[in-house]
Amino acid sequence: MRMIRLFPALFLCLLTFLQTITTLVANDEVLALLTRDGGEIQSGNLAPGLVELTRDEAFTLLKDAKGSPLAAGGETPDKRGGRVVAFAHDGFLKSPEMMAQEANVNLIANVVRWCGRSSTPEVTLHPGLGGLAEALTEKGFKTELVTPGNLDSSRPPAVYVVVAQRELGDEEITKLLDHAEKGSGLVIAATPWAFADAYPNFADFPANRLAAPAGIQLRAGGSADRSQPFAVRYASSDSVFEALEELSGGPVADTVKRGALIATLREGVSLRGEAMTRFVSGLRSLSEQVGPIIPTNENPLIPGANPLIDAIVAIEDELNQTLSAGRLYPIAAANDYPGAVPDDAPRLEKSITLDGTWRGWLSGRGAAGWTAKEMRPTGLYAAPGEVITVRAPAEITGQGFEVVIGAYNGNLANRDKWERYPRLQRSIEIKGEVTTISNSLGGLITIRVPRGAGHGSLDFHLTGGVAAPLYIAGETDLNEWRTRIRKSPAPWAELASDRLILAIPSSFIRGLDDPDKVMQAWDEIIEKSAELCGGVDREPYRAERIVFERQTSAGYMHSSYPVAAPQDNSATQAVDARALREEGNWGFFHEYGHNHQHDLWALPGTGETTCNLWSVYLFEEWVGKPRAEGHNAIRPLDRKQRMNAYFDGGRNFEKDWSMWVALETYLQVQETFGWDPFIKIFAEYNTLPESEWPKTQQEKNDQWVIRLSRACGKNLAPFWRKWNLPLTGLVDESLRDLPVWEDHPVAGL
Repeated sequence: MRMIRLFPALFLCLLTFLQTITTLVANDEVLALLTRDGGEIQSGNLAPGLVELTRDEAFTLLKDAKGSPLAAGGETPDKRGGRVVAFAHDGFLKSPEMMAQEANVNLIANVVRWCGRSSTPEVTLHPGLGGLAEALTEKGFKTELVTPGNLDSSRPPAVYVVVAQRELGDEEITKLLDHAEKGSGLVIAATPWAFADAYPNFADFPANRLAAPAGIQLRAGGSADRSQPFAVRYASSDSVFEALEELSGGPVADTVKRGALIATLREGVSLRGEAMTRFVSGLRSLSEQVGPIIPTNENPLIPGANPLIDAIVAIEDELNQTLSAGRLYPIAAANDYPGAVPDDAPRLEKSITLDGTWRGWLSGRGAAGWTAKEMRPTGLYAAPGEVITVRAPAEITGQGFEVVIGAYNGNLANRDKWERYPRLQRSIEIKGEVTTISNSLGGLITIRVPRGAGHGSLDFHLTGGVAAPLYIAGETDLNEWRTRIRKSPAPWAELASDRLILAIPSSFIRGLDDPDKVMQAWDEIIEKSAELCGGVDREPYRAERIVFERQTSAGYMHSSYPVAAPQDNSATQAVDARALREEGNWGFFHEYGHNHQHDLWALPGTGETTCNLWSVYLFEEWVGKPRAEGHNAIRPLDRKQRMNAYFDGGRNFEKDWSMWVALETYLQVQETFGWDPFIKIFAEYNTLPESEWPKTQQEKNDQWVIRLSRACGKNLAPFWRKWNLPLTGLVDESLRDLPVWEDHPVAGL
């Protein structure tokens, strides 16, 4: 059972405290109040999201096992500003399981007291929170249930408690914000990750509209780490600095004491203001003392091997994501990876024009990240820890556009060894005309365009970046590329066309004479991939993206936006037009197969199967090689042995029909009827009205066989049944008019 632990803390006279404490910067007394009574909260099936703090006055209330915040508090900056606490899961306020736990109710009661500035404020709750109202009534609070629309505008409630998700309307949000400006407290909860797709600009998410004035934002992506129980441990700023000092004094022999000191040190991520400045200075000294900490391929960091190094890396990683521009020092590992920036490289001012229209990809392609914000190259690189200033057009502020430093956002949290720091990318939303950002690891600077944006050309002005090699097909002069651009000092480069953008260490392109040929080859790969997917016209869609990474977050390569690939021979081949055309690359083709897969036609166990149709297709139709030369697993003898083993083993569909065995069925159909039936039915699925979507796996199985049979002109049901694909009688009824495929390849088995 996962748990959240709340530890008791010194409690001052409550009423006096509530009336006098107003400063929230690293305020130990506030946290002491909010965590008093202690206890454990069993989280059960809750999967909280994450929050981020956007003002120094905001503070973390609950953290997960890695120190990432999942609840926070703050105060609006108005003269009579209201206090706000936001939880990144609605279950904290409404789950019956949570309401049955005394520790959770105690926590909410403390939050209500602080937000209401009283030991027993009158509490107004949304009618959907009747269970919480009953629990608070038993604690001695006077409660009432009122919808936001029925609140008395002339008499704001002392504190209002609400789940702020999609059902909360504009007028209700406006009224609650007006009350907060007049001093009302707000206790809100929402599960952000569940609504990420519904709000392309996540600042519009109701919980974020309510929490933003207090310096709190719920993150659209990510969820709290549940690999171990959530641990929320209150530690005063004094105890954090005492732990920092003792750990800096040399090795602590007592392992129990050392563990406690390290746990206290991790609490430093919650400090604010001058306390954080002091903590960062001490952390840098400690990091230099035990380091330098530089994970590499040859000497990776093994999580768990050294708890103090784990803590330093975790703290640096978290602060690099949360501190304001320039507050965190350059991390020592940055010069090794992502790479060093020459000391004498000029810091530039640059005006650029970028496409402000989001183009996306075919809907429903989950593996492709089809709703992802799109990254536009700037031709600039941020040196580690240095501040980048971006002036953006006024019309895009607050709409979800972002400034990003770092080419790749793959987190190594689930890897058992780290060859680099766990998170390389930092992003900041453009909320005003001027945005500042830094990344203590450095990285390529891009502008991210949110889903739904349609602004056309946009002008930006950037200050502080270092020139990075950038080639844009059809725009960049080849002579300029050869004589100047490819020699730009940044350690990372980008090659871009209308169909694809490559982000790759500059060492791979320093000798590249003709990037135009490279991008032409990639354009053809992307176009050919779309051809198999029903003849899709790529013109209206986004340029795909590949990043070549020292260590990917999953697998050897992985799909999505961007596709991630390793810095090995694949990276060398990626910028070699001849090698791409003559040799092909199963991995590249496989990942873009993933980007074309659709759940509507997915058969059981084929997540790593049908993507390989694209590998086979591209090898045969673009490279011009027989399929057997594309991958050893589909050589004739291997195929025959797998098929025989499957049938000799009793055709165990649930256990054995997956990956290469499953691919055999698709290949056998293709080898008899060609590629056209696949292209035809993929086109059907691309335009299938939602009313005709298969809703269950059985419906998907049936529809696939019916549609493929009609495209082939033969009843394929006996073939698929011989492979043991579960089908219903609806298939036979639907295909009665077609001749049966009787001489199929497994008829005699």
